[in-house]
This record gives sequence, structure tokens and C-alpha cells, in this order.
Amino acid sequence: MTTDKTHVASTYDAAADHFDTLPFWHQFGRRTIDRIALPPGARVLDLCCGSGASALPAAERVGREGGILGVDLSRELIAIARRHAAQQEIGHAAFRVGDIEALDVAPETFDAVVSVFGFFFVDDMAGVLARAWQWLKPGGVIALTNWGEHVLEPGEPLFWQAVLREDPTLQPVSPSDRLADPASIELVFREAGLPAPTIELGTWYMPIEKPEDFWPCILGTSNRGVLEALSPDAQGRVRRATIEGLRDRAVTSLRCDVLFTDLRKP
Repeated sequence: MTTDKTHVASTYDAAADHFDTLPFWHQFGRRTIDRIALPPGARVLDLCCGSGASALPAAERVGREGGILGVDLSRELIAIARRHAAQQEIGHAAFRVGDIEALDVAPETFDAVVSVFGFFFVDDMAGVLARAWQWLKPGGVIALTNWGEHVLEPGEPLFWQAVLREDPTLQPVSPSDRLADPASIELVFREAGLPAPTIELGTWYMPIEKPEDFWPCILGTSNRGVLEALSPDAQGRVRRATIEGLRDRAVTSLRCDVLFTDLRKP
């Protein structure tokens, strides 16, 4: 896979106007941090940190004696993360715009390397994983959280049905599919020369009060880029068809499956 990083950055820059309002980033970001039980004073590297949904809970955990570095391609999301850190008076969390494949980190710098819903964008996942292992101190942990097989269902499938009626060339192939099952994750760890990680399935149902509440999930995710590839009229039809489909099914929640993956260094 070769990722168009400029496109990814521009898509999430555009999505930033709705990104931080979506509860699943915060739900799974905090759960990722809670699972690895960071000690006070720990240093954490958050890859593809977005608006800080995992980095800021990590900063709470490690306290002022610790340190957080979040890295993301999107300037707009990094700006939001910095604003949250300032509002919460978290001075020990730093955020940087950058490509995680180009990071230069000294060995045994961090107690944890985490990535929540972003590692699947990396071209050389095994290579970055192998380097991340070197960045860890003894006893440190790698923690990855990736989407499973069911993502925002049935809303996202309804959205794609409507998109394909407008333009069949926009195929629903997502980078997240690269790590959507345990076998794919285990393969990347093997390719990185690492032991098999622990993988756990988590499911959460995101509540919605009305069908229209789903639409920010399109505007605040990578689906934004797909939507904006259509004409304004087609965008309107896609929105109406998606919302009508949810209303016809009386949908009150959206299924979100994730795979929590962690591996601790001896």
C-alpha cells in the first residue's frame, strides 16, 4: 500500500470541524489508555494522535512528572489538541505535525507507544512497529487500537450504498481493513520480528437520538473525502438517502467494533 499522505492530511484538516465532536474517538482513546495502566511519571508517544483523545487521558494518568508527545499529519487536529491541552492546563503534553514514518527517536525513550485508529495509514507498518519496539524502555508497552469488521453500522454501509449509486467508481476500500482482524495484526507483528501480541475485541454501541445525528460521523471522519468527491447535488442526495435509511430502520445506535492490541517489552 502507498498512502497519499497529502490527501490524508487534507481530508482530516477538512474533517476537523466535526472530528472532535464524535464520541467514539474519546470512548476508545480513553479505553486504550485505561487498559495499559500507565504509571505516574511515564513518557508516552502517541502516533496519529488526532485531537488528543488518547494523548490527553494519558497525560492525566502520568501526571506532571511524565510527558506526552503526540504526532499527526493534520495541522488542524494538532491545533485542536494543543488548544485542549492549554484549556486543561496540561503543560506536559506536546503535539507535533509530522509523518510518523519519518520520526527520529532515541532508543529506550518511551514507556508506551500508542496509536488509536491511525496505524493502518502507515505504508510500512512492520518497519514502524519494529522501530517503536526500540523506542520503548524495558517494561514498556505498544498499544494499538484499530477498527474491527463492524464500523458505525448500519450508518456507514447505508452511506456507501448511496455513494455508489451516485458514482460506482468510488469503491469502499478503507485503509482500516488492513488491520481489521486478529490474523492481519498478528502478521504485522511477525513481519516486525516481534512476539505475538494480546488482542481483544471490544464492541460499543454509539447512541443516536435521531437519524440526523449520524451525519457528523461522515463529516468528521475519512468519509469526508469521499463525500466531497461528489457534486453538491449528489452530496445532498447521499445525505438524504442515508438518513432516510436509518429512519426506516428505526436505528437508535451504531455498532462500533475495535481490536485492542498490546505487547509489553521484557
